[in-house]
Amino acid sequence: MSITTLRFLQAASLCALFSLGSCQSGHSESPPPPQMGPVRLTNEFQAVAEVVAIERDQRLVTLRRADGSLFVVRAGDGVRNLDQVAVGDDLRIRYREELTAVRSAKDPESEPAEIALAGVRAPLGEKPAGGVGMSFRLVVRIESIDLDRDIVVFSPGSGELIAHRIVTAEGRAFVRTLEVGNTVELTYAEMLALSVEEL
Repeated sequence: MSITTLRFLQAASLCALFSLGSCQSGHSESPPPPQMGPVRLTNEFQAVAEVVAIERDQRLVTLRRADGSLFVVRAGDGVRNLDQVAVGDDLRIRYREELTAVRSAKDPESEPAEIALAGVRAPLGEKPAGGVGMSFRLVVRIESIDLDRDIVVFSPGSGELIAHRIVTAEGRAFVRTLEVGNTVELTYAEMLALSVEEL
């Protein structure tokens, strides 16, 4: 994996996490924050579009959104079973992303980032369907926390500093349990599934 790809994945995963939460500033005279279990944030999206026309020789499919607007997609050569699609079928799209953050005793410098990718598609002769998924795990060290501004600064094992504003109540609650120097394990996953279904 290239350094550019790794840094992009680190930043994306960390931004996703801390879009979910907030932090506290470095020095505090208050008692230690309470411990908190893992925080899991999810976002899901579903959409359906009706097949209204098919140009099989050019592999073009015209779809109608729920609001009535039309759009055309080209089914690439990797899309098998296009012959099984008929006018009136529905194209269903499902998307889910999930971020889990948990305090960890792991050392970011000795825990390399991990990424996993997967893809599936329908067997020959079935209605077209497919899915892709990605999971990314990273351990970071909390460098500073600013609760007044909802900003946390953290560093992965590679050492760069990343500042992020926390935007969700769940994320802010999680960050309030952290102290500077704590380590957090982040796991980010995305899944996209497409299927053609008869009404």
